[in-house]
Amino acid sequence: MTMPDPRERPFLTTAEAAEVLGVSVSSVYRMINEGGLPVVRLGGPRSTRIITAELLRSVMLLDPEPANA
Repeated sequence: MTMPDPRERPFLTTAEAAEVLGVSVSSVYRMINEGGLPVVRLGGPRSTRIITAELLRSVMLLDPEPANA
């Protein structure tokens, strides 16, 4: 999955965020619980949405690892 445009998709499900980040859904929930990903809760426990613009910002802040470390 490519990074969605926040203007077209302002929120992502945890599964969509996991796919974008290349991690498991449980890792996304861990990031949420650690305060690394801001979310919006739209109702019940199955309605957690990640704010796309914040996900983009978080990804852009990650330091890429050198290819020959």
